[in-house]
Amino acid sequence: MENNYQLSRIHNYIHGLMSREEMHALEREALEDPFLQDAIDGYKMQRGVDVKSLSLLQQRLERRIAAHSQRKNRFYFSWQRLAIGTVAAVMFIAVCTLILIRHFPNRQHSNLTEVELMDDALLQTVVYALPAGDARPIDGWEAFSAFVSTHYSGANTEKRLEVRFKVGQDGLPYDVRPQVAKNHPIYQEIIQVLQKGPKWEGKEGAIEIVFPE
Repeated sequence: MENNYQLSRIHNYIHGLMSREEMHALEREALEDPFLQDAIDGYKMQRGVDVKSLSLLQQRLERRIAAHSQRKNRFYFSWQRLAIGTVAAVMFIAVCTLILIRHFPNRQHSNLTEVELMDDALLQTVVYALPAGDARPIDGWEAFSAFVSTHYSGANTEKRLEVRFKVGQDGLPYDVRPQVAKNHPIYQEIIQVLQKGPKWEGKEGAIEIVFPE
């Protein structure tokens, strides 16, 4: 039913001035619209209604219909806002979850890489320069340490070993003197490793070899 009720139809319905089809139509409308049913019930309670009373009743019905429409709109928009808020919250949680999924595996991989590097460092022989010498490996200390670590047999009880040597014009070490007894198992092995290793620059070599644990 529209906002403007036709109270004349109600009047005709109460007084039996409608055809059977019109009465059935009005009754169907009353079943769907509680305000129309209220108007019919209220009209039945009155014995006679003049035009002015009909106008006042119509205004009251219009106000009730308008108030009902406002309540429906408020209810609809409240649910609409709630639905939008729920969707936004779900999207936010989904984005956060994706970020965490992408971040934590990388973090774990980074930690594993750090552990692997630390393990490699513990298993690798490291060579340092001592102040007594001026010789430096041409390829750098890191490359030379890797060479010693690769060619060293590992059969040694020493943890640190100082080695002195001289550098020839060809860049190869000679007169290699490991600072251990000549009958020590590492003595001859270190001499052979240095003589077969990379070239040097400088004249006097003084290094310390730190063997892995």
